[in-house]
Amino acid sequence: MFHRTIRQPRRDALKLEDFADKEPKFILEEFFSGTLRGYGMTIGRLGGFQNRFTIDARGRFDASANVLSLTEDYFFDDGHSDTLTWTILKRSENRYEGRETLIDGTAEGEQSGCAFRWQYSRDVPDADGSKTRFGFDDWFILHDECHMSVHASLTKLGVEVAKLEAFYERVG
Repeated sequence: MFHRTIRQPRRDALKLEDFADKEPKFILEEFFSGTLRGYGMTIGRLGGFQNRFTIDARGRFDASANVLSLTEDYFFDDGHSDTLTWTILKRSENRYEGRETLIDGTAEGEQSGCAFRWQYSRDVPDADGSKTRFGFDDWFILHDECHMSVHASLTKLGVEVAKLEAFYERVG
């Protein structure tokens, strides 16, 4: 007997304009100024668990230069770690440009309402010391002045290979 597989319609991608009227407004340099703690996990392309991690982050905004300096230390459950040291320029009220040592070019960010979208390519260190280049499409969603969730898609050669789910809490 012939069985036909019906493909489910693809869920629409997130759009910044969908968040335009959502409060509280996400101001990158305000949320990331100070000390933060984060927790998350990576989910494989086919849905399987890959790893868990914690994040210690600290940031400082220089209003005269419109620059956020942000350091994020990631600690993975397999024992390896990764540090991202960002220099993020606020280009306009809702647009940002970031640099980091292992990024290819610059990261581009845009804010709307309670959401912030951050896109870049980065050489990510593996537990064995090697590096793999991934494209990142990060969505930060501010829930209140102290809590934010992150939903990210990781791609390799344009194909999604993993999803990352995390949350941050301001602790100081």
